[in-house]
Amino acid sequence: MSDQVQTTSYTIDDYTNHFLAAYPVHCEFRTVPLQQRLLHSHNGYEIYLVLEGSGSYLVGDRVYPLHAGSLTIIHPNVIHRPFHGQSKEFHRYVLSIDESYLDRLHAICQLSDLSIPRHLAERHPDANHYFLSAQQLGRVQGILAELTHALITCERSYELAVLKHIADLFLIVLGLDDEAASLKTGDQHLVGDVLSYLIAHHHEPVQIEDLVARFPVSRSQLFTLFKETTGTTIKQFLIEYRLNKAKRLLMETDLAVTDVSASVGFGDMSHFFHVFKKEIGLTPKQYRVEAFKKKSRLG
Repeated sequence: MSDQVQTTSYTIDDYTNHFLAAYPVHCEFRTVPLQQRLLHSHNGYEIYLVLEGSGSYLVGDRVYPLHAGSLTIIHPNVIHRPFHGQSKEFHRYVLSIDESYLDRLHAICQLSDLSIPRHLAERHPDANHYFLSAQQLGRVQGILAELTHALITCERSYELAVLKHIADLFLIVLGLDDEAASLKTGDQHLVGDVLSYLIAHHHEPVQIEDLVARFPVSRSQLFTLFKETTGTTIKQFLIEYRLNKAKRLLMETDLAVTDVSASVGFGDMSHFFHVFKKEIGLTPKQYRVEAFKKKSRLG
């Protein structure tokens, strides 16, 4: 559900979190163009199958190419943002699965100790990305189409049908090879390396000159490649990433606001307060209070 329009910027996707808490599996076929989205994260897994069009998916510190036959699995609470560039048509299935649903599958498969989350995480902690053959694409597309139909119609025993389709999907996924890195372009590799550097050093002052000195690219080329590949600027990415980290710390820890500001890379408290209030609409303390209220209501 992560490419739906959000009304607030840089948010942990509470809409998806609340939806998955009530409906642990959701699948939808979409043809509408992606709206200009910002980095976000949510609970649960997101499985993204592209049928037509091309673009890129920024997930964690990697950029994955999107095109017909690409299958991407984003793990829970990992920042991500899809981008389809200049493609006029962008058709995809988006499947969201709550973590608890896969945990229950593990409990059912206890004799074989089949833990889908563990198998996925062993391949990569943030995401799994695959390029499907024509035969594999047809099978996965068929499974997701039937799953979508079952969830919409809710006929008798539909939950068994949902379980069957989820099992069929992961039987295919667990048999796939890791991503074919050779299909990435040199520019995508470069942008991925830049992303890794930005995330590793997000808590430090990052200057464009540092990036130009470190990577084989000019200042103007770097700006152009980063924007064309990710749909955002380097400055905007750092702001979004730092705010996402700050929001999670405000929600999940008792760190003082000054410590949160310092740990995510904002130069000083006043700058952090100004950016947070401007983009979120609340002060950091107000956001923490509201997040605590929401958490209390949920449980």
